[in-house]
Amino acid sequence: MDQQNNTLQPHVLIFPLPFQGPVNCALKLVELLCLSGIRVTFLNIEHIHRSLLRHTQVLSQFSRYPNFRFETIPDGLEHENPVSGDRFMEVMDDVDVVTKPLFWEMMFSGRLSRKADRPVTVMIPDACFSFAVDIAIEASILVICFETIGPGALWTSYLNLPTLIEAGDVPFKGVFFLLFLI
Repeated sequence: MDQQNNTLQPHVLIFPLPFQGPVNCALKLVELLCLSGIRVTFLNIEHIHRSLLRHTQVLSQFSRYPNFRFETIPDGLEHENPVSGDRFMEVMDDVDVVTKPLFWEMMFSGRLSRKADRPVTVMIPDACFSFAVDIAIEASILVICFETIGPGALWTSYLNLPTLIEAGDVPFKGVFFLLFLI
């Protein structure tokens, strides 16, 4: 197959939010795309990828798909500390500082760029990665955001919970809360 025909075949890049739940959701999407014969690259930050390899059978699970590959990107996280929801903003800041420029490089001159044997034709980043959307638009790549966190959970758990605790609203107190529990 010549290079021109090769580039016309779809190649989807999946780039999930670097937490267990979003990664699991994205891997289910990957499997569906692989079953349909589409070439898929799963881009993961190094910290989460190491955990996947250590605690799951993900390599053997996806080894049956010749049209699939894992890629990793540096993340700037301390690898001794687990990545959990209570570190959401810290993880996102590290991804923004460290991963964002490396991702741009990867998409414009690296192994996923138009210069690659199989360039990415569709990008499906987590909706929290607005920088990935900007890069896809700049690279003229179709982009579809994949939201894996419900808005209620995102608002209360990650963005607003510290404010609620500081205000003394959490933990809930008073008769109203007791009535609500009954």
